[in-house]
Amino acid sequence: MKICLSIAPNSMQDAISKLKKYRHTSELIEVRIDGIHDLNLKQLLQQPRQKLIITNRRKTEGGKFSGSANQQYKTLSEAIRLEAEYIDVEFSWGAEFIRRLLSQSNATKIICSHHNLKKTPNNLESLYHQMLKTGAQIFKIITTANDITDNKIIFDLLEQSRKDKQKLIAHCMGEEGIISRILGGKFGSYLTYASITEESKTADGQVTYDELKNLYHADQINKQTRIFGLVGNPVKQSQGIYFHNKLFSKKQLNAVYINFLVGDLERFFSTFRDIISGLSITMPFKETIVTFVDQVDSNVSELGVCNTVIKQKGTFIGYNTDLQAIITLLMKNVSLKGKKVVVLGTGATAKTMAFASMLNGSKTTIVGRNLEKAKKIAIELDCEYTTLDNLHSLCPDLLMNGTSVGMNGSDRKRIVPKSFLRKNMIVFDAVYNPVTTPLLQDAAQTGCKIITGLELFEKQAKLQSKLFVDSIK
Repeated sequence: MKICLSIAPNSMQDAISKLKKYRHTSELIEVRIDGIHDLNLKQLLQQPRQKLIITNRRKTEGGKFSGSANQQYKTLSEAIRLEAEYIDVEFSWGAEFIRRLLSQSNATKIICSHHNLKKTPNNLESLYHQMLKTGAQIFKIITTANDITDNKIIFDLLEQSRKDKQKLIAHCMGEEGIISRILGGKFGSYLTYASITEESKTADGQVTYDELKNLYHADQINKQTRIFGLVGNPVKQSQGIYFHNKLFSKKQLNAVYINFLVGDLERFFSTFRDIISGLSITMPFKETIVTFVDQVDSNVSELGVCNTVIKQKGTFIGYNTDLQAIITLLMKNVSLKGKKVVVLGTGATAKTMAFASMLNGSKTTIVGRNLEKAKKIAIELDCEYTTLDNLHSLCPDLLMNGTSVGMNGSDRKRIVPKSFLRKNMIVFDAVYNPVTTPLLQDAAQTGCKIITGLELFEKQAKLQSKLFVDSIK
């Protein structure tokens, strides 16, 4: 799959400057000319230059062109005469409009496009066959994902075009559609579009060139590429894409790790189970995922919490690498036998932290905002429980935060007052973005020993990556 840099200059000076900056690239560059107020195609297309796609899109299609059909035809005809490598024409201009341009086309290839800025319809194959009748050399169908499973509709369409030996560009826009921009090559997409920077994206959900090329190696993804990823909501803050893709690249494995922003876990799993090889599981699905796997290891069986799923010969097996990582970090920093431990939170991470501390002989108390949730976990683990309102009555040797409080983007920055902390207390925060959370800042200033969420992430990710790599071999 090719990578195409997409730029949307507002003037000829801006366009020439951007093209000059990337004059040595071997990638295609799409120039969105509809925003250039002083457009000069002769200057834009003069040789020597990179291979260009000229796009002139109307406002209803995500562009800025507001002229007539005659003006559009004149502009695109000139681009053909000046030997642009590609011109992008919306299917909505009509088959006859496109055929007239094809009759002029010599070296220039025509991309026949369709954009749906609201959703991903189920009947895309019908649209695809209608577009084929125009006779264009390349087709492009871009939709908007409102759910992660919308991407599967695009993947199925791409596989159909591969069977037809027809060049098709297809992906979903929006955060839920990011995976289709990365994985297109596995299903046969002709190219994917990239922005130069985060700030210069020309479409919602677009990925930067650096990420596509150097993080995901999207241009090397093919039919045999194994797909791994993080399932959660939210997923933006995760560092897993950097950790696992770096490892895959280092070991020269044909595999990629991506983020799956999931709303409905059951719908996601039933839709993608045939194409995924392994998953990391994060909030809020570490417990509900257990019902969707075929087998679990002893840790998951005992705790009911799963953060890793591996597919082996069609069977999905659940593991918990968090537990082993937490135990390792605790044993490295403290002898827990007889110690008082407070665990903040009532989610899967807090439950795993509490279980790990109890395995090492501590007296553990679950502290939550919701009394019933804290009580439920305490009954399961056979430990104490209370609410944050009673936190002041506790005097732990070890404080562990299993909530998302303090994470970048979180509304709440602190879950306990600084006055609760005591010198020599050990404070362990599962949040790793930022590395030094407000809780850990307070703890360090008080003289506490701290264990960061980054330490936990890296420890469990190493265990996780071994499961991923072993499943490929």
